[in-house]
Amino acid sequence: MEEGTTTLTFHDSPLTELNFGEDPIVVVTAVPAEACDTCGETVIDSATVDHVNELVKDARYLWHRFPDRLQAEGVTVGGEPGEKDGVIRVDYDRTELPVGRANVG
Repeated sequence: MEEGTTTLTFHDSPLTELNFGEDPIVVVTAVPAEACDTCGETVIDSATVDHVNELVKDARYLWHRFPDRLQAEGVTVGGEPGEKDGVIRVDYDRTELPVGRANVG
């Protein structure tokens, strides 16, 4: 195993209980991972998985409620809230979204 990074893509919403409408695809880049030098399969530790899940939840929440706050370093937005097939690209190392929806308001 070698240290490296991977890219994760999220098509399904973790916010389905809130039912805001069309959810964007969220692509998280530069996620720290260990990669098998033989087959390329990646392994991500649980703390990183937790952080990625928070980034995805926060990005989708901001997309629907406060889209102007998605203008953070390391975030690229394609599309508009409510449109089908929107995409948010989030760089794992460079993005600091308001973590936790209690901090947005």
